[in-house]
Amino acid sequence: MDNNKVSSKEVGLEIGLVLGRFLFNTEHLHYGYWPPELQVEPSNLKHAQELHSKLILESIPDGVQTILDVGSGSGGLAEKLITKGYQVHCVSPSEYLSNRIEESLGEKVHVFRSTLESLVTNETYDLVLFSESFQYVKVLKALAQVTTVLRKDGYLLICDFFRKPGTGRRPLGGGHDWQLFQGKINRFPFQELLNQDITAETAPTMDVVNKFLDEVADPVRTLSARYLDSNYPSIMKIFYWYFAKRIAKINRIYFSGSLTSEMFNRMKTYRLLLYRMVPDNKK
Repeated sequence: MDNNKVSSKEVGLEIGLVLGRFLFNTEHLHYGYWPPELQVEPSNLKHAQELHSKLILESIPDGVQTILDVGSGSGGLAEKLITKGYQVHCVSPSEYLSNRIEESLGEKVHVFRSTLESLVTNETYDLVLFSESFQYVKVLKALAQVTTVLRKDGYLLICDFFRKPGTGRRPLGGGHDWQLFQGKINRFPFQELLNQDITAETAPTMDVVNKFLDEVADPVRTLSARYLDSNYPSIMKIFYWYFAKRIAKINRIYFSGSLTSEMFNRMKTYRLLLYRMVPDNKK
């Protein structure tokens, strides 16, 4: 295996950041929070994302000083936490994003270049934070690891979407099953302090994404294909044949018209969750 091979996931994250900076003036990779008075337009995405971050910051309990930010993206939320006076360590398995965090924040933050499940540290924290990163972890292993890195009476804060029971993964994938998650977290010594449903306020982000796909990505794709088919027909025939399954998957996910707020509301439940770790007999 070529250790220097660049993964498609990292390239996708890098492209996402480049597009976000250029098109929406944002460094964030997460959903926005859209109150009724905020018009759902691409130009408002950055503001919606700022409101999303504000919601998380306001949910952090008094007395918290140290935070483990799991799946920190490009470090946008970590920077806000540091500005608020918190001591922050980040967990990021992506080399590209880890570099971005360190370039941006320098010595203000420590980055563990690891998954949470593989994290090795003697540090303990007042709060472990997942902002749209919980969907990527293995639930039982991640929660077990959280209990080892939290201090006594520490907190777990999750802001992420889950699949509604019975909806499956198509046409809109991502997220753990909400009902199964609740059963799994009940195995651990966590007391629920907050369970806020913000699905309706986050779903409009999908309409912004869909607008970009319809008005920018799809026309560029169509024009590019027309040019390549016209000038390199033999090569393109081989290309379409070799990548048929991957092309079909891309078309199904991004160009089938399923990335809408209506579909998101139907299939997902987006939750802001806060737990306190307590002894089992005090739950």
